[in-house]
Amino acid sequence: MKGRGATNNSDINMNFGFFFTMAFLVLGLVRGCMVDVQQPSKLMRKKEQQSVSIPCSVNVSSCQHTPQISWYVFRKDYHYQIDVSSQPLKYKLDHHDLEISSLSKTDCGVYYCAAALLTLAHSGAQAIGQGTTLKVSERGLNVRQVLLLTLLILLTVYSLLILGIIICIKTGRFKSVFKRRWCKNENKEDSTRQVVLFSGVVQELCKRNLSGDKIQARYKVSQDKSKGLQNVYNSEDVYQNLDE
Repeated sequence: MKGRGATNNSDINMNFGFFFTMAFLVLGLVRGCMVDVQQPSKLMRKKEQQSVSIPCSVNVSSCQHTPQISWYVFRKDYHYQIDVSSQPLKYKLDHHDLEISSLSKTDCGVYYCAAALLTLAHSGAQAIGQGTTLKVSERGLNVRQVLLLTLLILLTVYSLLILGIIICIKTGRFKSVFKRRWCKNENKEDSTRQVVLFSGVVQELCKRNLSGDKIQARYKVSQDKSKGLQNVYNSEDVYQNLDE
């Protein structure tokens, strides 16, 4: 009986020593585990409908546990933990980095990367990054989109012009407009012809009047000369009569 009691006591002491050793080792591992999280604190600017990848670097030292990665976003009036699994099209984890697709203005905020060893988190084996600020602005038009928009406007204007011409041709308005213009051109040509003819007639009459005036002037000059000669002859006759 005494031998059995001695063996039982020795077994209890061995078990107690084993558990004491394991507890000491676990406590040593807990105290030795260190988690470090690094992420850029710079401002990241993106435009709407683009994608972004927010980097996060996690280092675990003095133990071989795998940390649990969580992301938190802080906005102006509220904050929450991002549930990556419930929104696979929007959020995605690439190792520790957070990828966000189809950005909008509601995605603006400060994103924090957190890492924790779930079994040892109560002992301080957890850390959080400095936070990365994301700012999303409205998406403007690039050069290619401007060129496409300009081409679309030109094609629309050209199509409307062709459609208007076709409608005018079918309704006969185009012919009437063309005839009106043709008649106006003919009237202008006739008026110009009449003006030319009238100016020619006026010039001819002026020429005739000038020639008639010249003839009358010559005739008057000849008459004056004949009268002068007659006066001379009469004066000579008078002098001859006085001499006699």
